[in-house]
Amino acid sequence: MQLLAAMSLVLASCVHLPGQPALSSLPTAREVRVKMEARLQAVQSFIMSGSIEVVAPQGELHGDHIILAKAPNHLRAEVLGPFGQPLLRMMTDGTTLTVLAFRENRAYQGPASRANLARFLGLALSPAEVYAVLAGSPPLLPPDSQDEVATTSLSGQALFKLVDAGGQVAQELIFSLSDSAVQRAWVAEGVGRWGLELEYGDLRPYLASRYPLFLKVRDQEGRLLALANDELKLNQSVDQALFQVRVPPGMTLVKLP
Repeated sequence: MQLLAAMSLVLASCVHLPGQPALSSLPTAREVRVKMEARLQAVQSFIMSGSIEVVAPQGELHGDHIILAKAPNHLRAEVLGPFGQPLLRMMTDGTTLTVLAFRENRAYQGPASRANLARFLGLALSPAEVYAVLAGSPPLLPPDSQDEVATTSLSGQALFKLVDAGGQVAQELIFSLSDSAVQRAWVAEGVGRWGLELEYGDLRPYLASRYPLFLKVRDQEGRLLALANDELKLNQSVDQALFQVRVPPGMTLVKLP
């Protein structure tokens, strides 16, 4: 995966302010990576509901959402309009993507590629990457990446930096030192090229850490996904049948590339 963008000049200040932890008290880069991976592994499923906003070159979508997911890449998202009227239903088992567009009376089906998900979700991510992002744990660059931990100007938080082995892709996370909850994240490809910016908010305690009710994701193409959840349930039983695809009779089927 080659995602994009960093904010190093704004966020990478290593000034030690009063009240901050000393450098010696910071976790090692390996410890941070292990904790981040453990946070994601702890979430085996989730159910969330609330309001959604999607902005993409194809247009905008606003409504209420219900999202169900099972690790590592099974997703089902429902977008509802006024009075609970269904607008969009997206399902993937990690391999095949099916989208029911009720206003168009069309069903779109094809590989669950980043390009196809971007067409409807607004972000060029794989199903597993979408799962991780929604679960509050942005996927990290590969283990062979160079990484480091640095203090930031925010008390109780630290900045975790990753650069891939080729030196082309950079990633940064701002996380809490107390429970490793991620608050912001960036990914950049090349110099000065924005790719992905994530912002998490309204963090609530779950599973020995905190997970977000609010999520905003932007990419370099100006696409936006924003979720404001009224409800978040982790590790609930989710029926596998919910990810099985059935195109309603009368809908026009459009094959995705």
